[in-house]
Amino acid sequence: GLNSPFMPAWPSWGTIGLAIATVLPFNAAANALNDYFDYPIDKVNRPDRPLASGALPRNAGWWLAVVLFVAGTLAALQLPPAARRIALLIALPLMVLYTPVFKGLPLVGNAVVAAILGLAFLFAGAAFGHLELMWGPFGLAAGFTLLREAVKDVEDVAGDAAVGVATFAVRWGVPAGIKLALVLTLFLMFGCLLPYILKIYGAAYLAAVIIGVEIPLLYTIIYLVKHPNPEGSGWVAKVLKVDIFA
Repeated sequence: GLNSPFMPAWPSWGTIGLAIATVLPFNAAANALNDYFDYPIDKVNRPDRPLASGALPRNAGWWLAVVLFVAGTLAALQLPPAARRIALLIALPLMVLYTPVFKGLPLVGNAVVAAILGLAFLFAGAAFGHLELMWGPFGLAAGFTLLREAVKDVEDVAGDAAVGVATFAVRWGVPAGIKLALVLTLFLMFGCLLPYILKIYGAAYLAAVIIGVEIPLLYTIIYLVKHPNPEGSGWVAKVLKVDIFA
């Protein structure tokens, strides 16, 4: 990821282990909880998911989430105070409340998902003692995720409408959803260049951003303009999913 060159010193293996033991269970728990709440939606949009397909009973998602959130919390309690606060007072409530509270709110739900993913970088910075260096990667990750969530809303518009989830694309239509994705892409392309323009990061950052971010985002703009429909959005969502972790 683009964050790794910005950490000036390698943290202890113990701290790394505790950070991983917090992030991985939290992420898995959030996915399990989302599958539990999204059971009716996944029956339409993603029938191959473990709960929707019947491979596991629906309640398995709930109990798995509880166990994993507890495990991640126990690990987070061993970390520095700033990391604990980010994990337990910000990330954990957002993860738990996302599907039942925020997901049905157009753009708000998207922004919460973006914040959760971006918080992983702030959490890592706080755990390793370099929080101030992680605001750039936080913005990059959050921006990428917000864009991908907007694109996925267009991809999932039929299933979301069928079960009454009022996403941006459902409420204002696919053309408006495509326009939103294009606007977010342009903002993200400009935002990614700001750390270089403001001389926060140097030439290595610029090169990495051009190759890893600007070119793929330019491709998504061209593709969405040529394929302004749920199918085209599905392909762009896959591209963004790969690129955000590149």
